[in-house]
This record gives sequence, C-alpha cells and structure tokens, in this order.
Amino acid sequence: MFLRISIYTLIQEAIIFGILLFGKTGVSLSGYIDISFLVALITLLVGLFVYIMRSGFLDRVHNGFRNISRKIKREEENEFSNMLLSELVGLPYAGILISALLVMLTSILCLFL
Repeated sequence: MFLRISIYTLIQEAIIFGILLFGKTGVSLSGYIDISFLVALITLLVGLFVYIMRSGFLDRVHNGFRNISRKIKREEENEFSNMLLSELVGLPYAGILISALLVMLTSILCLFL
C-alpha cells in the first residue's frame, strides 16, 4: 500500500514539474502551488469516481444502458454481459485518494511559505 501511494505521488509530482518546466509561467512557488493544486484536484476526482464505481452505486444504470445498447445493436450476450460495473472496475482507489491528498497538502503547506 505504501509503495503504491509513493508511486502515485511521484507520478503526480513528475507531472507537476513537467508542466512547470515546459509551461509558459516558468518555475516559481506560486506556479507550483497552482499547478499542484490542480493536478491533485483532478487526481482526487478520478479517485472519487473510481470509488463510486466500485461501491456499486452505478451498477443499475450501467446494466440499463448495456441492455438498451444490446437491443439496439442486436448483439448477443457474452461472458461480460452479466457482470456488474463494480466487478469490472478492479482499480484500487485508496492509494489514489491518499496520494492526491498528500499532494494537496504540500500545495497548502507551500501556500503558507
């Protein structure tokens, strides 16, 4: 778990520094705060979306759209036809959420510098 959080955090920091180095604003503390907050916010939203999908909240909606799509396209059922969306999504969300919160925390700490 700690390794996964570290990898996600390092990926986010690499994206932040890549945007800072190749962006128009240049490398500055205010630029780091802005970019890191946006990257952490996007990562947090992705993690929350994965959490919602894994919780089973969207299973009935997914099944309804899949049934309508299958009737419109006149497709036959396959091995994935009866699987729920929460079973299809296998991405663990806890590491994504914790790493996004860590990057957001660094953004807030740099804000007070």
